[in-house]
Amino acid sequence: MPLHAVISQRRIALFEAWKADSFQQVQVENIEDLRRHAFLDDLDLEVETEKSGRRSLKNAIVVRRDGNPDTNASVWVRASYSGYQKAWLGFVKQVYKIDAKPADLAGYNIDHLLNRARSPGGAGFIRIEAINDQVNQAWGRMFEKAASNPEFYANQERYGRKLSWLIAAKLMGQMPPRGPSDQQGINRLVSFFNSQGMAQDNPREGLTNMLEFAYRFR
Repeated sequence: MPLHAVISQRRIALFEAWKADSFQQVQVENIEDLRRHAFLDDLDLEVETEKSGRRSLKNAIVVRRDGNPDTNASVWVRASYSGYQKAWLGFVKQVYKIDAKPADLAGYNIDHLLNRARSPGGAGFIRIEAINDQVNQAWGRMFEKAASNPEFYANQERYGRKLSWLIAAKLMGQMPPRGPSDQQGINRLVSFFNSQGMAQDNPREGLTNMLEFAYRFR
């Protein structure tokens, strides 16, 4: 299977899981939390955690169970770990048997779904996935920069975070609004989520609340 097909299938699988259960985690404090929260559809199921290649479990963790790896396997790295791209490539080799190289990721960044600057002291584990590079960098310049302000209590204390409306938009290749006053950008994201059958979840309220909160210090 081509690497880009794996990337596409994985992002769609995570998005669909989030639509079914909005408590999908993108950050956990430790390996025990990861075993408990990686799969929300069956909390009693035995979950395996293993190294990503030769990397220490202190830095990178592969979590998986039987079944389709798009929905049943993921890789998480310590927020301060610098080898996250190699960890993701190691995960793909380990789980999908694809021996990909950094050059094969042209057009993509390996992204911490939650900006690692939001993880207190560089601790905790964050899920990583391949994201369109232009989209990822735009989110980094805008929303993620604002949301990473150390004045936010959560950025000092919280080690557990869920996949949010804005992270879901980034995951699915949607460009960010310029801020809470960018109604055109917000309308564009609302239209996207509505097209995915989520109108009843009130994406406008979720998006607006998150943007207003993140930009409060700017």
